[in-house]
Amino acid sequence: MKIALNLNEKDTYVPDGEDREKAIERDVGACKRGDWEAKTRLIQTFMPLLTSLAKKRSSETATINNYIEAGKDGLLCAVRHYKPGTNAKFQIFALPHIEDAIDRLNRPGWLARLFGRS
Repeated sequence: MKIALNLNEKDTYVPDGEDREKAIERDVGACKRGDWEAKTRLIQTFMPLLTSLAKKRSSETATINNYIEAGKDGLLCAVRHYKPGTNAKFQIFALPHIEDAIDRLNRPGWLARLFGRS
């Protein structure tokens, strides 16, 4: 299934003349070094994507918020595993991590699966 990457087109933090992908790469590198402002900018950049993925899975506000929080965890997991300088765009690399973190909320725990209560 194709899912459009619904990222905000008007970035407030991308300086004039700087490419969007370069700004995201810069923030990913800063996140790896522990920069909280870069994490905040990255999450704000991906918030439309996280919101659209959450709304496609549920219509309840509480569940949507849980999905968004799980998506943020998936985004930060993608930051940890991403290797800057590769030819892969971070947006494409992060999508499976985000979706996996969101889908993990609906799976029963390992103990429930062990005893067949899934």
